[in-house]
Amino acid sequence: MKKIASAALFAFALFTATACLNAQEAEKPSWGRIAADKALMYIPNRIVELFDIFSLELESGVTVKCGVRLTHAFGFGAGIGPSGKLSKDFNRTYGTSLNNGYQAYFLALGIGDETREYTYGNLPPYWYQYEGVQLPTDRIFAVEKVKDYWALEAGAAFLVGAKAAIHPLNIADFLCGIFCYDLLGNDYNLIID
Repeated sequence: MKKIASAALFAFALFTATACLNAQEAEKPSWGRIAADKALMYIPNRIVELFDIFSLELESGVTVKCGVRLTHAFGFGAGIGPSGKLSKDFNRTYGTSLNNGYQAYFLALGIGDETREYTYGNLPPYWYQYEGVQLPTDRIFAVEKVKDYWALEAGAAFLVGAKAAIHPLNIADFLCGIFCYDLLGNDYNLIID
C-alpha cells in the first residue's frame, strides 16, 4: 500500500512539474509577426494618439466656475456646484457623468472636494479631496490615472459651460509614435502578449 501511494505521489509531482514547464514555454510571437502587427496598426494608433492630445468637457447644471491651469502645479480659478457632463476625457475615457463639489486654486496652492459619479461609458467614478499643493504622486494622478497632472486646461461655466485641455505627454507620445516608438506604452496590438 505504501509503494502504491508513493508511486501515485511521484506520478502526480511529475505531471504537475511537466505542466508547469509547458506553461512557461508558451509560444512567443516571431519577430515577423510583431513587425506585421506594428505595420498594420501604425495608422490606427497614430489616429488614436492624435485624439489623445486633447480633452473636452461640455456641462450643464447649477454651477459657476472659471479657471486656467498650466499643469496642476500652477493656475488660478474657482468653481462650485453640481453639473452633468459629456466628456472626451484623459486616458481614452468617454461618456457622461454627474459631477459635484468645489475647488479654488491660486498659483500652486488650492483646496477642493470633487466627485464624479453615476458615470456612463468608460469614465471611472472618483472622489478627490485636496488641500495645499497637488503633487504628481497623488493617487488620482499616479495610481488611478483619472486626471492628468501635466494638462494645460481652460474652462468656464455659468449654468452651461465647457472645459478644454491639452496633454503634453500625449503630444510627445504622438511625435515618438511617428518614429515607431510607443512612449506611454498605450498602442493597440493585434497580437495578444
